[in-house]
Amino acid sequence: MATTIYNSNSDGDGDGDSELQWQRRSPNAARRNAYNEWNYSKLRIWQLTEYDKIIFVDSDLVTLRNIDEFFQYPQLSAVGNDQVLFNSGIILIEPSKCTFRKLMDRKQKLTWWNRWPSTLNYLKVFEETKSSEREKLPESLYTIHYLGLKPWMCYRDYDCNWDMGKRHIFASDSAHRKWWQVFDAMPKTLRPYYSLTKKMDARINKWRERAKNASLPDRHWKIKVKDLRQHH
Repeated sequence: MATTIYNSNSDGDGDGDSELQWQRRSPNAARRNAYNEWNYSKLRIWQLTEYDKIIFVDSDLVTLRNIDEFFQYPQLSAVGNDQVLFNSGIILIEPSKCTFRKLMDRKQKLTWWNRWPSTLNYLKVFEETKSSEREKLPESLYTIHYLGLKPWMCYRDYDCNWDMGKRHIFASDSAHRKWWQVFDAMPKTLRPYYSLTKKMDARINKWRERAKNASLPDRHWKIKVKDLRQHH
């Protein structure tokens, strides 16, 4: 877990390296490489009792608008996946050691939550019958939650979810471009964290080749890649 603190003296040119500080906190009991290492470790935000309220935001979301107004909501506030489940990509909680213990002992279940609007946690997933919506994102979005392959796992030229037939539901070039706009506004010292490793690059090219061999009709595999990260 990490807390970002911005110094008000930043000149806003995107290079304010000294203005950006991080308090990094790793979950104590997270088992390395476990499937749910980062899922259930979210419960530990209830231990951050130095704060009255916390809005937890997953690292695969980008914030497009100020979300401070949502601090007025009580615990637990979230956006629904459906009528009975909420998505934990962005949630508001009120830290409490007592609540944490009850959750660990399974004596407390999160059966109710305050409904936030879907624009606060816009899930990047599209039904095939509504495929036209994938490139017409609502203008009122607060965040985009990147499901499927993440933008930094792809070339910036297009959303590489297009290269896998079963992942087309997650593909949106508009949402992909939004993420890269945020990337371009980052302090330069943070950008290397989104570099491509040789393994990642090989995976992209493997699926581009498969998409080409399958002649996938979206034809994204024909796009000439210009992303300099492909050269590591």
